Amino acid sequence: MPVITSVPFCEEMPSHFKLGETSAEISLSSAEENRNAAISLASQARYGINIFTQDLDNAVFDNEEFEQHISNLAIRHPRTKVRILVQDSSTAIKKGHCLIRIAQKLISSVFIKNPPEIHKDDKSAFMTVDGVGLLYRRHAENHNYQASVNFMSPSRAQMLDKFFNEAWEHSTRDQKVRRLHI
Repeated sequence: MPVITSVPFCEEMPSHFKLGETSAEISLSSAEENRNAAISLASQARYGINIFTQDLDNAVFDNEEFEQHISNLAIRHPRTKVRILVQDSSTAIKKGHCLIRIAQKLISSVFIKNPPEIHKDDKSAFMTVDGVGLLYRRHAENHNYQASVNFMSPSRAQMLDKFFNEAWEHSTRDQKVRRLHI
């Protein structure tokens, strides 16, 4: 698999990378590159997205463009799902994170849960799309944005999805995200 290093994932590049077709490992190093990669992956999603994160990283996931792609995916078909495992959603809730708003609005398609205790200290973060694309940060703590993105890596995406599914099965609903009806 070719590795492209030190290539900024700028706004012009996403059209060159096709979900399910482009098999290149692209190295990322900034919040902006991570955000652009997440937006590009989400814009091409057809079936579902899984996100494993410490705090719903505002710099990556809290922007209008990402929000629009997630909303479009969630309402596209009743079987499409966006599942999010977040270790601590407190900061995201305080800041009015777009994924919190979407989960409160689209309750049958967007789900936010807390991982089981065994995964509470996991420092990685990832997003998988349609079982083939992925954005992966091995060490996501302390604003470390060293990451990789690949639009066609089914074996790695499915390995991360397997981990995600096992954690999801033992996760609990994030009570802080629950929408209160008054």
